[in-house]
Amino acid sequence: MPPSAAHTARVRAEIFGHAARLFRLRGYTGTNIDDIMLAAGLTRGSFYAHFKSKEELFAEVVRSGQGLLGRLRAADAKVLAVLDAYLAKEDLVATAQACTLAALPGDVARAALPAQLAYANVLHAVIGEMARGRRRKLDADATAAAILAIGVVSLARACGDRRLSDWLLRCAGIAAKKLLKSAPKRRAKPALKRQAKPALKRQAKPALKRRAKPPLKRRASPSPKRSRSRRKAAGARRPKRAARSRGGRA
Repeated sequence: MPPSAAHTARVRAEIFGHAARLFRLRGYTGTNIDDIMLAAGLTRGSFYAHFKSKEELFAEVVRSGQGLLGRLRAADAKVLAVLDAYLAKEDLVATAQACTLAALPGDVARAALPAQLAYANVLHAVIGEMARGRRRKLDADATAAAILAIGVVSLARACGDRRLSDWLLRCAGIAAKKLLKSAPKRRAKPALKRQAKPALKRQAKPALKRRAKPPLKRRASPSPKRSRSRRKAAGARRPKRAARSRGGRA
């Protein structure tokens, strides 16, 4: 009787869980199929009933995004609180072994392209979760905070000096939280320079030459007409004047 779908899914998940833990603990090259199947309590032959190869299994482990991404995507997860717990010095060993991004960067760099692309997608998702409430998913401050958090876990895990390891975690935590608390900067729109309109030169209107009016010629007032009585008196005087003039000459 063939195994049921539920049984197949349960076995596959068990193999996947042991492989993810061993990959993060020993690395890709330090883990072989026999180790994985021994941890799962199964034979080597049953491995190929669920996965084509070790490379495919490794790429799937990286793609699962276990660790920081899972914490950020949990319900009621607050970014700053998740960051504090992730960088807690008391939980460094457990955090480093549980986070794919912090535990496997060197192995992924030497792996095939599918694993590298899976790593990039998970990292992109972490930055997007840290950039909640910001205008861009790849916010610069959120990206820097993700680099600090993931990078310092890898460095602190590799550091044999406990004091230095604690100091690294503390400094990275302060810097990352300061970046995430800062308000997103909005690019100021450049002020539009209004081009000054050229002043319109008003053309001076030519002065209208007024034609000089010719002087008005005064008409000679007509001599007043003498009345008839005056004319008669003047006519009567003339013979008298003429007689006087004649008598005088004689």
